[in-house]
Amino acid sequence: MGRSRIRKKQLSSGSESDVSPTPPKNKKPRRSAETNEEDGMIVEASTSRAVHRRTNGNASSSFENPSHGLTARNVFQRCGKIISIRLRNFMCHSNLYINFGPHINFLVGSNGSGKSAVITALALGLAGSARNTSRASSIQKLIKNGETNASIELTLCNTGLRPFKYDVYGPHITVVRQIRQSSSTYEMRDAQNRCVSKKLDEIRRLLLYFGISVENPIFVLNQEASREFLKDLEPASNYKLLMKATQLDLCAASLTQCHEQREHINYDLELLKKKKEKLKKLCHEEEEKLALIKNKEAIKIQLKEATTMLAWLKVTKIQDDLTKMEHTLKIIEKKNADLSQKTTQKNSTQLALAQQLEQIEETKQRIMESHQSQETRLRAVKRTIQDCLYKASSIKAGIKNVEKRLREEQTTYEGCQRHMNNYHEDYSEVKRLREQNAATLATLKVKVAESNELISRLRDEQNSTKNRMPATIEQVESVKNELSKLRKTEQSLQWEMESLLRNKSNKMSVYGEHAMQVANALRVQYSGSNAHKMPRGPIGMYITVPNPKYRDLIENQLAHCLRSYIVSTDKERVSLRALLQESYAGGNIPTIITSAFSNRVYNVSKYKVQNRSSNTTVLMDEIRCDDPVVMNYLIDTMRIETVLVTDSKEIAESLTSNSENVPPNLTRILVPNLGLEYSPSPNYAMYSIKITPARFIQVNVDDRIRQLKTEQESLRERAAILQPVYVKVKQKLDSDAKEISTKSNMINAHHTENTKALQRIMDIENFEYRELPALDVLETHLTTSGAKIEKCKEERKVLESQLREIDERKTQADEEAKGEQIILDGINKKVSDIDTASQELQRKARDLDRHYEENQRRFKQTNELLKSMLKDKKNLEEDLEKERREAQKVGDFIETNKSEERIRDKINRYKAKIKHYESMNLNSEEVEHKLSTLLDKLKAETENLENILCVVEKLRIEYHTRAQRFQRSRYHFFTMVQFQFKQALVCRQFEGSLEPNHKDKTLQISVFPPSGNKTSNTRSLSGGERSFTTVSLLKGLWSTSDHPFYFLDEYDVFTDEVNRTFITKLLIQEGTDFPNRQYCFLTPQDTKVDANHLITVHKLEAPEH
Repeated sequence: MGRSRIRKKQLSSGSESDVSPTPPKNKKPRRSAETNEEDGMIVEASTSRAVHRRTNGNASSSFENPSHGLTARNVFQRCGKIISIRLRNFMCHSNLYINFGPHINFLVGSNGSGKSAVITALALGLAGSARNTSRASSIQKLIKNGETNASIELTLCNTGLRPFKYDVYGPHITVVRQIRQSSSTYEMRDAQNRCVSKKLDEIRRLLLYFGISVENPIFVLNQEASREFLKDLEPASNYKLLMKATQLDLCAASLTQCHEQREHINYDLELLKKKKEKLKKLCHEEEEKLALIKNKEAIKIQLKEATTMLAWLKVTKIQDDLTKMEHTLKIIEKKNADLSQKTTQKNSTQLALAQQLEQIEETKQRIMESHQSQETRLRAVKRTIQDCLYKASSIKAGIKNVEKRLREEQTTYEGCQRHMNNYHEDYSEVKRLREQNAATLATLKVKVAESNELISRLRDEQNSTKNRMPATIEQVESVKNELSKLRKTEQSLQWEMESLLRNKSNKMSVYGEHAMQVANALRVQYSGSNAHKMPRGPIGMYITVPNPKYRDLIENQLAHCLRSYIVSTDKERVSLRALLQESYAGGNIPTIITSAFSNRVYNVSKYKVQNRSSNTTVLMDEIRCDDPVVMNYLIDTMRIETVLVTDSKEIAESLTSNSENVPPNLTRILVPNLGLEYSPSPNYAMYSIKITPARFIQVNVDDRIRQLKTEQESLRERAAILQPVYVKVKQKLDSDAKEISTKSNMINAHHTENTKALQRIMDIENFEYRELPALDVLETHLTTSGAKIEKCKEERKVLESQLREIDERKTQADEEAKGEQIILDGINKKVSDIDTASQELQRKARDLDRHYEENQRRFKQTNELLKSMLKDKKNLEEDLEKERREAQKVGDFIETNKSEERIRDKINRYKAKIKHYESMNLNSEEVEHKLSTLLDKLKAETENLENILCVVEKLRIEYHTRAQRFQRSRYHFFTMVQFQFKQALVCRQFEGSLEPNHKDKTLQISVFPPSGNKTSNTRSLSGGERSFTTVSLLKGLWSTSDHPFYFLDEYDVFTDEVNRTFITKLLIQEGTDFPNRQYCFLTPQDTKVDANHLITVHKLEAPEH
C-alpha cells in the first residue's frame, strides 16, 4: 500500500551545514522548518488516517533525504514523474511531505486541509508564476503567516527512456525553490542531495527535455480553473482551452507572425522594384544623351538626305500625275474613234450585218445535222465500255478473295514448317531459360537480404550518432551562452571603469553617474528651508565602518539596501520615483523606502544584545552613521542591535547551540573569517555565507578601478579557456551531422538497389514461358495447307485470263470512244463559234439604231475633253522640268515610299535634336562615366532583387506548406478529441458532439443525457452531469498529448454520490489504460477507493493555523 509522510524534525549541526541554503540577510531569523517550537509534532498522511504523535522537544534526529532509498528505476519507469513533494512554511503548511505513487494518486482532505496548496506548489516549484495559479498576485504572499521564508522541494524521477544528465544527477532529481520576502531562488540537487545548479535556465531545460508543461490546464488543472470551467463551458473558452492543450495556439501565433512579416517584406520589395525602375529610367536618359553625342554628324547627314528626299518627292508626284494623264488621253482617243465610226457609216454597216447573219444561219443548219449522227455513234461505244467495266470489277473482286485465302494458307504453312524445324531447339531454349531465371532469382534474394542487413546496421549507427547530438548541441549552446555572458559582463565592467575615471574626484562615483545626477537634482529641489525633508540616499553614502576588518562583512549584510533611498511621505516617494525613472531610463531603478523622519536615533538599550566576550562585538557598534533616519532604518529592518560578530567558531557555537547560553535579544551570530552564520537555539542552525569585497562603503576609487581590472582580466582568461572548447565542440557537432548525412545517403543508395532487385524478382516470377504444340498436329496442318494453296493458285490463273480478255475489249472500245468524242467536240466548237458571231452581229445592229443620237453627243464631248487634257499635259510637262531643275540643285535623286508629312516631321526632329544638343553642351566622357556607374548600380540592384524574390518565393511556398500542415494537424487533433469525448459519454449512454468553428474560434459542446431534452444546451445540465462532461472532455484532450503526470483538482465538487463514483471509476480506468503516466486527483470528499499496487490514497488533516 502506498503511503506518504509529513514530518517536522530538528536539523543536526554536523556536516550538513555545508549544503544548507543561505538565509535572507535583511529579515528576521527564520524558524526551523523541521522543529515545532511548542510540541515537536510529527504528522503522517496515510491511506487510512492522520496520526499526531508527541516527541521530545530537545531530541534531535538525523537529516532525512526525501528521496533516499527510492528505487525509481523499478517503480516509476518514466522520467519526469513526481516522486515526492515537501513544503515548508508554504500557504497553510508548516512542513508537509508527500510520497507519491507511480500510477494513480488520490489526495483527499476536507476544505482548508491544504490540497490546493500542493497543486500550487507543483506549478511554482517547476518555474511557474504565481499569477497563473490564481492563488496570489505575487509569490511572497504564499508564505505562511508569521514566517519570513518558505521552500518547495520536488523530487522527479530520472529513470526511463531519456534521463536528463544521468551521470550528473543520478536516478532522481530534486528541484528546490526558496521563497523570501524580497526574492526567490532555485536549486537543482542530485540523488545524493548535492546542489548541482542554481540556474533557472537549467530547470527550464529539464522541463523541456521531459516534456513538462505545468501551465497547460489539461496537465495541471487547479481549483479555480476547474470551477470556472465547470461553471461556464463557453464556446470561446472551450476553443481556447483545446488550442492551448494541444499547443496549436503557439503554431497559430507563429503563422500569424509569419504572415505579418510577409506583408512587411512585400512592401519592402515594392520599394526595391520602384528603385530599380528609377535606375532604369536614369540609365535610359544617359544612353539617349550618349547616343545624341555620338550621332551628331549622322543626324546632320540624315537631315540633308531628308531635305533632298522631300525635293525629289515633288518631282516624283508631278511625274506620276503626267503618266496618269497620258494613259487617260489614250483611252479617250480610242473611244473618240469608235464614236466617229458609229455616227458617220450607219446605213452601209446595217446592210453588211444582215448579209453576214444569213450566211451564218445556213452554215449552222448543216453542222447540226452532222452533230446528231455523231452523237448516236458515241453512245453505242460508251455502252460497250460500261459492260466491260462491270465484268472486270467482278473478276477483280474474285481475284482479291483468292489472293487473301492464298496468303492466309501460306502463313499457316510457313508457321507449321518453322515450328517443325525449330521444335527441339525451342524446347531446349525454354528449359534453359527456366534454369537461368531460377539461378538469377536465388542470387537476387541473397543480395536483398544482405542489403537489408547492411541498411539495418547503418540505421543503428545513424541513430547512435543522432542520440549523441542533443547532448553535443546542448554543450555548444551552454558554452556559447557562457561566452556571451562573459562578453556582456566585461563590457559592463568597462563602462563602470570609464564612469569612475570620469568622476574620480566624486565619492559618489562608485554608485554610478545616475546616482550623481539624482543627488544634484535633489540638492536643487530641496534647497533652503526644505533641506531637512530631502530624501536620504544612496543609503551607503551615510554609512562608514571604522574597523576595516568588518567592512566587507557589513556591506554584504546591507547589500540589498545600499543603493536605496528613504523618503518621509508618499508624495515624496512619487516625486522621487519620477526623478529616478527619468535618470535611470532603461536601467535598474533603486528601491524607495517610505519611513518617518526623526532627528535622533532610537534608544535600543533595552533590546540590544549584550557582549559577553572580548572577542565578540555587536554589529551596531561597528557601524557609524551620522544620519538618524538611515540608522533608524537599519535598526527597524536589519535589527543590527541583535546581531553579534566574532572571529571564533567555538564562541558562536557555545552561544547558540544551548538555550541556557543564548544572550537575551540575540538573533544571530556572524563569523566573517569562516563565512558562517549561526541562529540560536531553540531554532539552532548554521549556514554558510559568501562575503565578497566591498564596492560602496568607504571604497577608494582607484582601488575600485584596480578591482574592476582584475575582474576583467579574470573574465578574459575564462573566455580564452572557453573559446577552444567551443571550437572543439562545434567541430564535433559538424562531424556528427556530416556522418548522419553520409549514412542517410548510403541507406538511400541501398534502398534504391533493393527496389531494383525486388522489381527484377517480381518480373522473373511473373515471366510467362512459351507453350509448344504437338509434332503430329503440325504435320497434319502442313499437308492441308499445301493442298489449299495449290487450289487457290489454279483458281487465280483462270480469273486472271478472263480479266485480260475483258481489258483488251475495253481498250479497243476506249479508242473508238475517244475518236468519236474528238469529232463531236469539234462540231460543238463550230456551233458555239457560229452562235457567238451571230449574237455579236445582232448586238451591233441594235446599237446602231438605239444609240445613234447619244453617240453623236458623246463624240462632241470627247473632242472637247481631248483638247482640254492636251493643254493640261503641256502645263504639267513645264512644271515637271522646273521642279527637276530645283531638285538637282539640292542633290541627286533618292527613291522613297514615305509621305511628305512623315519626311517633314523627320526634318523637324533632326533640327530639334541638333538644336537641343548644341544647347546642352554635353561632355561625352562625363556621360559615359555616369552611365557606367548607373549600370553597375542597376546590375547590383537587379541581382539583389532576384535573390530576394527567390528567397521570398521559397518562404511563401514553405509558409503555405506549414499552414496546410497546421490545418491538417488541427483537424486531426479535433477529431481525436471528439472521438474520445463521445467514447467517454457512451459509458453512461450520453450523446454529445463537438462543433468547432475555426473562423469564429469557438467550440460548441452539446451533451444530451439519456433522459434529457435533445434541444437543451450545456447550461441546463446538472452539477454532476456537468462534471461528467468536463472529465469526458479532459479524457479526449489527454488523448492528444502525452505528459509524465496529470493533476486534477476538485473534479467532483458539484457531483452527487452516484456521479462521483462513476467519474472516479472513469479516472481510475484512464490511469489503468496508461500505466506509464502518473495521475493525481484532489477531492474534498471522502473516497471509498481502496489502495492497491496501482492506487495510492493520501488523506490530509486540516493543518494548525
